[in-house]
Amino acid sequence: MISEELKKIMDIAGGRYIIVENGKPAYIVMNFQEYKEAILGRNELRGLTEEELIDKINSDISLWRENKGNPEEELLDEIEKLEDVEYVR
Repeated sequence: MISEELKKIMDIAGGRYIIVENGKPAYIVMNFQEYKEAILGRNELRGLTEEELIDKINSDISLWRENKGNPEEELLDEIEKLEDVEYVR
């Protein structure tokens, strides 16, 4: 079971966490709803025309820029720094 604290950190970090083994990415942990949306979204992209795809990319970039000024950005920066740390039990 994943702790509530870890779930909150994962949500702040975008809902994804990469597990590294031997210095290489090995697994991605994410919530099921996000995974499902990613898979469905991939299928939706296949049916887009070039112009529709460009519009979608531009829209996604705009959303990313809006969220970039998020007050939680400092915490995200700290989490990114921690992603490079290997935790050993």
